[in-house]
Amino acid sequence: MNPHRHPFAAFLIFALVGAIAHAQTDTVDERFRRLENEIGELRKENQQLRTALGLDGRAGQTLVRPAGREPTLSVGGLVQVQADFGDKGDARFTSGNDRFFLRRARLNLQGKFLEEFDFKVEGEFAGTLAEASGNRAQLTDGYINWNRFDFANVKVGQFKSPFGFEQLYADPRLFIAERTLVNDRLTASRQIGVQVTGDLFGQRVSYATGLFNGTGVNLTSNDNDKFLWAGRVSAVAWQGTLGGQAARWSLGTDALASTDSGLTGQAAEFGFDAVPGGTKDNTFAGRREAGGLDTQFHAGPFDLWVEYLRARFKPVVAIPSRSFDADGWYAQAGCFVVPKTLQAVVRYDTFDPNLLLPANSTSTWTFGGNWFLKSDDLKLQFDYLLSDVDGVAARNKKLIMRLQTIF
Repeated sequence: MNPHRHPFAAFLIFALVGAIAHAQTDTVDERFRRLENEIGELRKENQQLRTALGLDGRAGQTLVRPAGREPTLSVGGLVQVQADFGDKGDARFTSGNDRFFLRRARLNLQGKFLEEFDFKVEGEFAGTLAEASGNRAQLTDGYINWNRFDFANVKVGQFKSPFGFEQLYADPRLFIAERTLVNDRLTASRQIGVQVTGDLFGQRVSYATGLFNGTGVNLTSNDNDKFLWAGRVSAVAWQGTLGGQAARWSLGTDALASTDSGLTGQAAEFGFDAVPGGTKDNTFAGRREAGGLDTQFHAGPFDLWVEYLRARFKPVVAIPSRSFDADGWYAQAGCFVVPKTLQAVVRYDTFDPNLLLPANSTSTWTFGGNWFLKSDDLKLQFDYLLSDVDGVAARNKKLIMRLQTIF
């Protein structure tokens, strides 16, 4: 067929050839786009896998297969290796011997169940602050928490009773390695019981109240038919900016009451003796009531804590007296001299175990520094303590160093 004699046929041929060529071009472009999308997806999946395995320098994902039907289950822990040098210090230390020891070594399991419950089980495998012949293995926390309502969580098991701001503050996040003596002596620490806690008014107000055996950590018995009651309320009094920095001022108050028949293992400074005669047994039987006030101020790199605690004891056998008060307070200031890396801390605290007796108090100045190698997850702490202990002629000087990791 001569295209010059049949121009319409020639036009059709050229149009068909062009369409075929265009179709082939579209097919190649689509293939390239599809290939690029697949490569992009593979890169994304590869990055997610590297993150999960920790190959990109970030924390890797630990996969644990739960025995139950928990939708989430995590494994964690804490190790604090500590060194003490110098004099004895306050009554919590056994001697002035220099030493290395494990302050805390903990493993925990945390999870959620049925979307309305969470739980935690944590074990301690280190020694105590006082010198001991060996490490221990015991439960620190073991509880189930019903969390359906933010304003009213219900927790049952063993956990910290709601009394004392410093006592409730997480161990690895404290600005100074050891808590104040007054917090160790007048708070109830961990107990077995039930507690209701919640946040109100957009988390500006928090509360906690509970009933506990009152006999101490890992003690499943109650010394009588009565429970220890403890409660705490805290509120954000003001929140805003100060000097261009985020700032907040908080207030808190707490109370505790218990009637005890034989509370063993009490500090020797109180002079309790439930069975008169012979060596004091450091066992309290009677009524005790305690209260506290605290405030915290945060502005940018600066933090200030102040807390006051007071307790009244009424021993049944009137030893050391029919009724007496113990109290103490501290003021602590911390400031980052290098943002998020180096923090300087200073604290003054004092404790008097019996206000009726003269010359039986302990006061301590602490000067410290924290080096956050990776926030609190990897931290070095250095604290220098100057303690004035009544009855001890010379001022006690002690250096505490601690390396901590959270995993």
